[in-house]
Amino acid sequence: MSFSVFHWRSKDAIGNFGDALTLLYLARMFEGPCLFRTGTVHLVGSVVSERQIAATSSRGGQASGGLGRAIFWGCGKRDARPLSPLAERRAIFLGIRGEHSRLALGLPRNTPRGDTALLLPKFYTPGTHARTLGKVLWVPHVHHPKVKLDTLDTGMDSVVMRPGIPNTVAACEEFIDAIASARFVMANAMHAAVVALAYGVPFAFWDGKYVDVPFKWQDFASGLGFTLPFAPSLAEGMRLFEQVRPDRFMSAWDPVPLMEVAPYNFRTPT
Repeated sequence: MSFSVFHWRSKDAIGNFGDALTLLYLARMFEGPCLFRTGTVHLVGSVVSERQIAATSSRGGQASGGLGRAIFWGCGKRDARPLSPLAERRAIFLGIRGEHSRLALGLPRNTPRGDTALLLPKFYTPGTHARTLGKVLWVPHVHHPKVKLDTLDTGMDSVVMRPGIPNTVAACEEFIDAIASARFVMANAMHAAVVALAYGVPFAFWDGKYVDVPFKWQDFASGLGFTLPFAPSLAEGMRLFEQVRPDRFMSAWDPVPLMEVAPYNFRTPT
């Protein structure tokens, strides 16, 4: 048997919130062994790429004497380019994050769609985070230059929290607590927006000084059927949220198809 789970920076002490959610999934969302006996499972992120599939195949070949398979559950691409035929043969898609990725990959219309972090409220109930409670939370990208509050157009009590967190379940839960306790989330790290939407917290796609792969942001939104422009300021972010109302699209989203194709059995929700 050759089997592994991938997430970015998994071997580092400090990871990235969106990618480290893999640890929380394994601890809180799933139980029992993977339903696939071989391959590398990807549970979250913009990881569908030629490079990642090639790396997965190489690791699988070394471990099992054959080509490994890259298994993607609700993940997404970073661009609209199709995969090569060879990469397609080495990949298994258990749902996809958004419509843009589905079209790029040529997957069937009935492919389950949605970012897997949207399922978190079924398995984790946030606690109160005293630092962010009732405040605006600004989350820069992990590679974003250092952000200082006095350089932001806040207008309200605000907190900046960077998504570079320890690769632990506890750190993931604390970051979710911070998002869920906030009044509004200005997200320059995409999974801050995904988690905010999952827990019913108003949010904006914040352009900041750095936007990592605009395609993936609109891909996430397309999985639920909305489009949300990037906002340069809190006032504009709040205006765009009220104009688009992503929460209404979230309310109409059916999570069951994505759950039915998961690579693990789910724990009984608490």
